[in-house]
Amino acid sequence: MRKRVECDCGWSFESDDEDKMVRAVQDHAREAHGIDGLTREQALAQAKPI
Repeated sequence: MRKRVECDCGWSFESDDEDKMVRAVQDHAREAHGIDGLTREQALAQAKPI
């Protein structure tokens, strides 16, 4: 199932691959917002089906 994550800063990411989604969300959180240690569960909780 394809899902999308949208950040309040305007960044978004779509994928049907959960591993890619998690990596993208974790990388964005760290690089754009200085948030380190975001878990897989936290990353996936932000994803909505499209």
